[in-house]
Amino acid sequence: MLDTVTDLLILFFLGSLGWALLTPLRVPAPALLGAIAVVGTLRITGYPLPDAPEFFSPAVQVFLGLFVGSKVTRDTVNQLKAMIPPALMIVIWALSLVFGMGYFISQITYLDPVTAILSSSVGGLPEMTVIGLDTNADIPAMITIKLVRMLATIFTFPFLVKLVVKNDAENNDAPSISKRESIKSSSTINPLDRIKGKIAIFNVHAFLRSVLLSLLSLAIAATGGLLFINLGVPAGGMVGSMFFVALANLLGVPVITPSPRVFGFMLVGVGLMVADNLAPEALETFLTDGIIVPIIISTTLVFLSSFLVAYLIHKLVGWDFTTSFLAAAPGGFTIMTALAIKYNKDPFRVSILHLCRLLAIKSVVPFVFMLY
Repeated sequence: MLDTVTDLLILFFLGSLGWALLTPLRVPAPALLGAIAVVGTLRITGYPLPDAPEFFSPAVQVFLGLFVGSKVTRDTVNQLKAMIPPALMIVIWALSLVFGMGYFISQITYLDPVTAILSSSVGGLPEMTVIGLDTNADIPAMITIKLVRMLATIFTFPFLVKLVVKNDAENNDAPSISKRESIKSSSTINPLDRIKGKIAIFNVHAFLRSVLLSLLSLAIAATGGLLFINLGVPAGGMVGSMFFVALANLLGVPVITPSPRVFGFMLVGVGLMVADNLAPEALETFLTDGIIVPIIISTTLVFLSSFLVAYLIHKLVGWDFTTSFLAAAPGGFTIMTALAIKYNKDPFRVSILHLCRLLAIKSVVPFVFMLY
């Protein structure tokens, strides 16, 4: 147990170090990208880092589901019917991408059709790897293509979002006249009086109630996450946590959202999850002659098609473009939902559409290869 805690502390220290290094550079989502940059670089170069314990990924997903579920209201549930058209668009795009682009890549590169099709799937790396093992696909090539595309998405999209929401962010961050006046007036208050005021405001009963409700919220989230993981639901830790917390919220249970300060460390955790998928073998495969061409073609086509689908959702459904692209982005389920929370977009919409895409891919692709 002590070794497990020590390993986690080492990983979080390195991830937080990356966060600290990128923050002064004004890089978007520095906690996420910094953790991937530092820990991922060490892993891919073969540096002997401890492995994250098995419970780490589900735990991060449960916390993320708690964030999303606590934001679900009756108005959100009423929007589910309106989410059917974009969900169908996402599913059709995902399946067309898998088989259409996969076949195309197999015709213009050295990859065989099975490897090319599995490499073209947007999501579901573990499941696609299992299918690839059963169909004699080129596993190193498939994993490398999907990892490079995932990293390209993770490192590109935060900058894109930053450009889109830059004006709004500046307006929100700039203190208003009233805020400046309050800051100015507060600076004239005697520090001793300020401390006395904080002591007077502190309420022991309110504090204990907040702690108990936080533990209750976490227990609800963990119960849902564990149940969905055991049921085999994709990203079950997050999906189960989200649904259980949302249900509790709708039933009137006083669910408490974790403090925004916790979210930065959760992004570090998501970055560590991504870095866990990196290994020296991926770098060796990437440097192999011939693999770069399929990577460039696959990544370019996936990016262009995801932009197109995002634009269609934006125009036909009326969602803002950032939320639309998050829902259509080729990055991971957990990562895109976390970015939606980070940039104050609708994480429920993003997570539901990613779930529809994953379920479609994981249901259809294995059946097609069974008949292949």
